Amino acid sequence: MMRRALERLILWLAPDHRKKWAQAMTAEMAVIENSRKAVAFALGCLIACCHFRCEFNIAQTGSRVVKDRFVILTFIAGVAAGSIGLAYLLVSGAPLTKILVNGGAIVIGILLALSLRLSARATDSVVTAIALIGAFILFGTAIFGYAIEDARRWLLIGPFFIQTSLILLPLIAVCFARVQNFRTTAAVIVAAFAMAAQPDRAMAAMLFVAVAIVGMMRPGRLTVSAALFCTMTFATTLLLPDRLPAVPFVDHILWTAFDTGLWVGLMLWAGCLLVVCPIIFVPKAERTVLHYVFASCWLTLIAAAAIGAYPTPIVGYGASAIIGYFLSLIFLQPRSLGRLAGDKVRSGATEADEAMPPLRNSPPYFAI
Repeated sequence: MMRRALERLILWLAPDHRKKWAQAMTAEMAVIENSRKAVAFALGCLIACCHFRCEFNIAQTGSRVVKDRFVILTFIAGVAAGSIGLAYLLVSGAPLTKILVNGGAIVIGILLALSLRLSARATDSVVTAIALIGAFILFGTAIFGYAIEDARRWLLIGPFFIQTSLILLPLIAVCFARVQNFRTTAAVIVAAFAMAAQPDRAMAAMLFVAVAIVGMMRPGRLTVSAALFCTMTFATTLLLPDRLPAVPFVDHILWTAFDTGLWVGLMLWAGCLLVVCPIIFVPKAERTVLHYVFASCWLTLIAAAAIGAYPTPIVGYGASAIIGYFLSLIFLQPRSLGRLAGDKVRSGATEADEAMPPLRNSPPYFAI
């Protein structure tokens, strides 16, 4: 039944000029007897179909391909790192459901790339609204979400546990880097308070680092105030106990992967490097606050995963981080590209002023 569903999805996603290829792939999948191998093959075909569909839609609409080198490299790096994560789950003997969840998240991420062209049209009001909505969802999770060992970080939707902070907090950080006004500052403060209330040290640290970078590159009353508040909330999480146990295929995998094999451990570290390295290929003079904030978000989460029992983003099990990565990537393409690195733009300036360039498995539930 699962095979059949994947076959139909592949045939549906494939553009007309790739239909014969899709039919050949589904026919080959049908003769694979081993279920795990068949699903792995199908996920690879599905990712390829999403790539073909993205190319086709861009060509059909006449939209220009995003010219920001960082955005392009970051998208490629995300797909590559996610694929490395799938390979890790396969060779480590992870349950098939976990492989399907991560594979599905990569497909969703690739489809989100279709929204890249919409980002350049997003006004300050749209970016601000998205930041506020995301912040209040995080606050709602901290109050009404599903709790495990006094940590209230998840929403239970159907059979899935969704860690909302991994999906929304990087997006909020990027929105704040793109637009600084009273409302985006309020969104950051609400999100920071939610991280302290949940509590979640890793995500609070990520927000603190990202907002501190905005405050340093764009010093002003609003950005500095947000940075100070994030400092206090992060310090609060350090004082609160974190009793969540490590989860297989999620926590500590940057070290435990070496038990499976040296090449497996090195592969995971390479995947983490892929997530943060695109900024290296952007000339220093062209780097903007958006570049630094995005890279620092994921570098902080990887560092937290290496140090403590926190989810390893992209290469570990969990759809939330994968979706959050591609979702935040959408808003890396500002309306007007320009040099932001080193600029001293006032907080609250508009885009025109700036000239901007889990859990814990308890079947039938799945932490994503």
